[in-house]
Amino acid sequence: MVMKASPEQAERLHRFAHDLRNRLAAIQQVLGQLDGSSEADRTELIAFAEQQYFKAMRASEDLLDEFKVERSPSIAAPAPVDLGECMEHAIDSLSHRFDRKRQSVERRIATGLMAQGDARLLEELFAALLSNASKFSPAGTSIAVEANHDGKHAVITVRDRGIGLDAEDLAHVFTRYAMLKGRSTAGEAQGRSSLSRARQWAEAHGGTLTGHSDGPGAGCAFTVRLPMA
Repeated sequence: MVMKASPEQAERLHRFAHDLRNRLAAIQQVLGQLDGSSEADRTELIAFAEQQYFKAMRASEDLLDEFKVERSPSIAAPAPVDLGECMEHAIDSLSHRFDRKRQSVERRIATGLMAQGDARLLEELFAALLSNASKFSPAGTSIAVEANHDGKHAVITVRDRGIGLDAEDLAHVFTRYAMLKGRSTAGEAQGRSSLSRARQWAEAHGGTLTGHSDGPGAGCAFTVRLPMA
């Protein structure tokens, strides 16, 4: 049986589709103007196209929220997971990125840190934090990974020496496709949704994910707290 949208939902979808078409058309126009443009004009055009992209993605997220579409992951069969092993696997999966930017990962990981959950999701969570640290850190810098326990919780922190965040950006760093002021350091894509997903993955395991920065140029630290098994 096919369910029809209510009149209110249909109107909302029409408005969303109209807005999305306008933003895609704006990006198409930018692509058509890039050839033959001066360097200054190219920079301005690319910035405008990027702005349209972020606004379109945010509108998509707002629509999903408005329709109450559940996007939090579920853990069907939780099992004991060694968090140290998950972190090592995540580091290995990003070795090409670290090598390309001549970045090193300094580890201080306690043994025996176990959580109950999904090893794949936890590896993706750690990979999201490591990828973010690499993307917004200069070449040749180091990323610090610390993992220990605090009572009944495992505490994992990924700390970088990158561009940092001001208070306004820090307040929106977990918002999907928020247009933040900070730029990646080697032209990596600016799409910002991985930290939002990482927070959802932490919460699905009964944990939390928080971020901290002392300001622009001072780097960032993202900390995961997970109940220990």
